[in-house]
Amino acid sequence: MGRHACLAAAVIMSTVAAPLAAQTDPRLKPLAPGVPIAHPVAAEDLPPPPFSLIADRPVNPAYVPGLPGLRQAVPVKDDFGQARPPKFDSVLIRRSRVENGEVVIPAGGLSYLEDTWGGEVALRGEPLPVLGRMPSYIDYDMSIVIKNDVTIPAGGSVNVGGQVYHYFATVGHERTASHALHVRTIAGHDWEWAFGAPVFSANQPGWWGGQGGSGFTQLYNQGQLREASPQQLVFDWLSGVRTDRMLAGEKLFAGLAGAGDSWRSGTKTIRLAAVDETAGTARIEVAEDGRAVFEKTLGPIQPQRLIEDTGARKALVFEHDGVAGFLSPWPEGFKDGKVNLKLYEKTIAIEYGRPYQFDRAFTAFPVGCPTGHNFGFMLVNRDEIRIKPGQKADGPEGFFRIAIDRIEGGKVLAWHVEDRAGNRSLDLGGPAVENVDLVLGQGRVAGQAILKDVGKAMLARLYRLAADGQAGRAAAPTRAGPGAEAPASLPGPAAVAAMPPGLLGALAIAGLAIGAIGFELGRRRRST
Repeated sequence: MGRHACLAAAVIMSTVAAPLAAQTDPRLKPLAPGVPIAHPVAAEDLPPPPFSLIADRPVNPAYVPGLPGLRQAVPVKDDFGQARPPKFDSVLIRRSRVENGEVVIPAGGLSYLEDTWGGEVALRGEPLPVLGRMPSYIDYDMSIVIKNDVTIPAGGSVNVGGQVYHYFATVGHERTASHALHVRTIAGHDWEWAFGAPVFSANQPGWWGGQGGSGFTQLYNQGQLREASPQQLVFDWLSGVRTDRMLAGEKLFAGLAGAGDSWRSGTKTIRLAAVDETAGTARIEVAEDGRAVFEKTLGPIQPQRLIEDTGARKALVFEHDGVAGFLSPWPEGFKDGKVNLKLYEKTIAIEYGRPYQFDRAFTAFPVGCPTGHNFGFMLVNRDEIRIKPGQKADGPEGFFRIAIDRIEGGKVLAWHVEDRAGNRSLDLGGPAVENVDLVLGQGRVAGQAILKDVGKAMLARLYRLAADGQAGRAAAPTRAGPGAEAPASLPGPAAVAAMPPGLLGALAIAGLAIGAIGFELGRRRRST
């Protein structure tokens, strides 16, 4: 998904995670003249997930392309039959270590990531993977965080809202120096693919679309530059979007409905009390045990401000105690005195920095695009995890497990990751392995962004593990008898061909990605 697709997004205010300040801020630039700022401005920042800065990336991680229960490139379509970006299950482990004969994963070091290859859009009925379930994505809350007087040292990074700003590099040519800033999400998405990387110069202010001497604007990720040098970037202020809450649910009804129609969900009755096609509104009531407990008038539709604008979208949506719905603007909101309505039950709320509702040992962090798309969500361990040899640690809802098989002398000689059904990865341990840092998956983060940073070493380790495993299996039958040692040999083409086709395909794709990244880095060096 490119820049233009990302511009067709969705956005909304937080009513849960943090109090909000004024609806806007005069420093922020709207997407177009006369267009209101789509998201409210947060009164304060919230703590990001642990290990979201660049310095916290995995150390010499093992790489697992996928497992049968952790699906990759799942195709989905929305309610309108439009293909949406494929979905990926990813697992990341950061900053793990061996201590006193057991593996330690610090709080926040284990992360499940619903890793989408492109933006997920509200009000479209897009399927959203949630640990094996596929509810429909309904709506979300988003805000803009603004931090003042921000200094980023060369090579360093800072959190602003749900974004991470990384002073990536300085490139010099004669008397000119340019300073590149990478903008990423807390999950690791690098927005360079969508918006490019802002480039600043003290004596070339016309660089990067005329913004290079003053600051930058990437939709609602914005900043005002004060100082640019090889040592640091200093900003008067930086802004970053934060997805405060996501809402999904199981479909209860979709279609045209008339006044008086009703639907049951458990003990609740949802009733369409009135339809006013002239005014463009519909009134919804929710009753429980015969008593009215909620009502809201939905509409009118403001097509020129949908889906991005908070107020315009929220005017169409209702939510109450496990049920939700909205007046659907597409293909038309009203017809023959009836309203186009979508209703959902068994709703799932994923809230920034709050416990995950189905497994409170994990904290949820939705991930957002600067314009209001959703870009998946993270579930990270709340407390430190310690795993002794022969033990396993569960991911959220037992969706996957980290199994430690053997530790000696501070080295993890044998360990693996497995899915809920017991399908397991290669043995990821070895005599040089000092942690269980991991990258699992092929999505936008696991299969692209992380490869930029640690991909070459990660893939080399995977090739070696796969080759060692094949060589060991091939050598075992050649033993002459008890105590006989098989001769050591390097794996040949037959050993590589014996790898599972899915693994070979993933390695081929990842290898191409590494090659492309290497070529691009080489091209940039040659150009300077």
